[in-house]
Amino acid sequence: MLRSPTRTSFSPPPSPTSPSKKSRLGMAGVANLFIRIKRLEESALGRHITVISSGEPKTQPSMTDACIGHDKLPVEYVDHFVCVGGVNIALLLRATRSALVEHIEDFGANGLINEMWECTISGPKQMHNGAYKIRVRYIADAVKSSVPDPRRPVALDKAKGIPGLMTIIKRGDD
Repeated sequence: MLRSPTRTSFSPPPSPTSPSKKSRLGMAGVANLFIRIKRLEESALGRHITVISSGEPKTQPSMTDACIGHDKLPVEYVDHFVCVGGVNIALLLRATRSALVEHIEDFGANGLINEMWECTISGPKQMHNGAYKIRVRYIADAVKSSVPDPRRPVALDKAKGIPGLMTIIKRGDD
């Protein structure tokens, strides 16, 4: 059926590209969008996680034949750090290993064999002064040895940190 032009409206349908009054944003709406975008960026930065590992368990060369007896006590020590400015994994590994050696002395052991470690670095979060959260997990077997412990973590060549001047803000439970 044909209609006459006077009976129907010839106004074109609203174009999807032309904004309607409801979709126009005012100054407050634009500011809210910027705030949402900033929060999403910050949450994405906060989820940045790096895991560094020593690989397979290793024993220091001086400790291989120096073990007295066959008694091995499996031990694990987990340490948490909050640092700003950078991350020096080698320094944090030395601190964690020293704490572990102090603990095994209570059990009559004085050395570590079959050592391995894992470092997890989270951050930085821009809103919180660029602080990194580091979790150092050190696993080994405690033994009684006839030679002094070398007091050096294994596989330090794999300890790649984040460049910068590291400042430890907090050490302990996370």
